Amino acid sequence: MHPYTVVTHTQGDLFHLIKKRFKKAPHFYHPYKRTSQVRRAILAYFRMTTKCSNFDLYHSNFPLIFYTVLMIHQQKEQRMWKSISQVLADQFGAYYSIKNKTKIHTGEMHESWIIDDGIQPVFVKMNEKSYRSMFRAEADQLIMLAKTNTIRVPEVYGVGCSQNHSFLLLEGLAMQPNTPQNMAEFGEQLARLHQYQGSENYGLSFDTWLGPQYQPNEWGSRWVKFFSEQRIGWQLQLCAEKNLHFGDKEEIIKAVATLLAKHQPKPSLLHGNLWIENCANIDGHTVTYDPACYWGDRECDLAFTELFEPFPQEFYENYHRTFPLEEGYQARKIIYQLYHLLNFSSRFHGNYVALANKLVHDVLQRCEVLERKI
Repeated sequence: MHPYTVVTHTQGDLFHLIKKRFKKAPHFYHPYKRTSQVRRAILAYFRMTTKCSNFDLYHSNFPLIFYTVLMIHQQKEQRMWKSISQVLADQFGAYYSIKNKTKIHTGEMHESWIIDDGIQPVFVKMNEKSYRSMFRAEADQLIMLAKTNTIRVPEVYGVGCSQNHSFLLLEGLAMQPNTPQNMAEFGEQLARLHQYQGSENYGLSFDTWLGPQYQPNEWGSRWVKFFSEQRIGWQLQLCAEKNLHFGDKEEIIKAVATLLAKHQPKPSLLHGNLWIENCANIDGHTVTYDPACYWGDRECDLAFTELFEPFPQEFYENYHRTFPLEEGYQARKIIYQLYHLLNFSSRFHGNYVALANKLVHDVLQRCEVLERKI
């Protein structure tokens, strides 16, 4: 069989297999970079799917195979950018001709680009086609937050897909470092978000993602049950699937429920993923992004802001001035921080595991002390 026939027969999966193997696309555009890695990936796939064992790393037909894969990849990319232009044309009411594309580093799972037509910059987040539901959920959350007229989030331009990719298109913003001034204003804005009324129950009408992790949001009427099971219990399950264990799962869930038993806050719309990495200064005002929304205890948002790199003191002063916290926040804070530490533990391991273990130990100890008093 001619090698060109082999490539075209398997082209639908070939590039994605290589991309998955190296976590990001190899340098196809330069045949002398990572050449041996690319060769091995391509030829291993050929041997597996065609039962042809007579190819080796330096087979005389390899250049033809290599450049055929390059051509296939370029065609897929062209279709993707064409689809993006079409979505933006519908949004802006005029043809959007992409003149500049700059790849940027953001996040742990998606490719991100800044594109423009010479006038309007657009932030593009993209991945394989199967991620379309995740992008749709993110767009819906940003639209929902924007409708509250409290905090500023990037404007959503659209969600779409091509034959092989899905993408989320957002307002392109020139982000600058945060200052005490813009974060002070954000404290008041966040308090107003938390005062926004819209639900008597906890959860959301659709499920979301916390980073790359699925976050269930089934509605519940009791905060203690919602948080102990759908937040702590869920994260403990995800950790266990990665062989990370913090003790008896049911015992930890019960301890969290015991400590929150008398706490039934009024549901607030939460950003859900609020830390300094998800905030930026745009012309003196804070823009926040990458939400993981649900209706819950507003203290969850504040607890996460304090976990790694606390926000400036001016932020907290303005928040408390606008919407004072209830008594007992300091005691509940570590329970809400545990949720995010478990999330980071399953994603990144390392020191996060030790920090999560410490908080689990503290929660169990405090529960034991409380039960003795009872």
